[in-house]
Amino acid sequence: MKYTLVIPVLMICLVQLSGCTQFQQPAIEDYALVQIVSFDYIESTKETKVSVLTPQVITRDKESNKVYEVTDASIAGAINKLSMKMDKMIVPSQLQVGLVSQKYAKEKGLKELAEYFRYNPRLSMNMKMAVTEEDAVNIIKGKYMDEPKTNVYIISLLTPRFNKSFAAFANLHEVDYRASSGASDPTLPLLRKENQKLSFKGNVLFRDFKMHQTLSANQSNILQLLKERKGKLFSMKMDLREHKPVYTRTMKSKVRYISNGDLSHPQVTIRLDIQVDGLSVNLGPPGTSEKRISQYFKDEVNQLIAGLQKEEVDAIGMGEAFRKAHKGTWSGEVWRQTFPKVIYQTEVTTEITEGGMSQ
Repeated sequence: MKYTLVIPVLMICLVQLSGCTQFQQPAIEDYALVQIVSFDYIESTKETKVSVLTPQVITRDKESNKVYEVTDASIAGAINKLSMKMDKMIVPSQLQVGLVSQKYAKEKGLKELAEYFRYNPRLSMNMKMAVTEEDAVNIIKGKYMDEPKTNVYIISLLTPRFNKSFAAFANLHEVDYRASSGASDPTLPLLRKENQKLSFKGNVLFRDFKMHQTLSANQSNILQLLKERKGKLFSMKMDLREHKPVYTRTMKSKVRYISNGDLSHPQVTIRLDIQVDGLSVNLGPPGTSEKRISQYFKDEVNQLIAGLQKEEVDAIGMGEAFRKAHKGTWSGEVWRQTFPKVIYQTEVTTEITEGGMSQ
């Protein structure tokens, strides 16, 4: 009788135990620290390829980084596939760099990307963004001369520094804000891979979260002068008539926008004060040199703004000056239509603190 009761009890216990899964607390080696993520557009299927770069334990027989790639119709689906593909637990809170290819930026843009990261508190909105000329996954899978750690190299390159002051460094939060503000459009640096090195080739303009146009490095310098209320540029090239290219040693600037706030008859005065700390050549007496440089920057500023108005891309954030002075409800759609009609006057003053180094 006793045995007939023991056997059913044991069977019930076994069934209950078989349904209980004991999740183990992962050790430090079981975490995959994701620092860099890339987004590419698959033209044949119109899907998104998401690739992540994760540092590995460095040994003699193993590379220091590992790349995981998945494709899906959406970013959310791709991230879900990544979690099932990787043998380690993803730790995305340390994301520092996000790379998007030109194809992805043109076809899909940044809206889905910004929305996904915005509503996921575990993912970092502080990651620096950049556009790549080729597929972004090739950047994180590349081998670079004298750079054994790809993740460290890319993260360092996307860190704002004085010698790269022309690049419009922006994190995902800033991109999302500018694209959604209705008063400005985001810009991102353009990254190129050549000869086992990475370099910046200017900036990319976005309109409504999608890539619209690219600017050269020199145009990007002018853009930075207009974007930063108090800016500082490293070395800038000036093509002055009757002279070989003239380079500044360093340059500081201050820009102010004085608008009438009237979207029916929009007018704005742009006051740009420039301080040049040294030139590569001597341009003559200080007064004459300063006038020539002021005229050069005035022409370049007017040319850039005219181009932006033609493309209906407010990359300098002129709309912010109008929104501050505007009475009533602000509309991003109305500003998009108003920006090309803005009548602007440019005033540039230049101060040269050091003369040229040679004739």
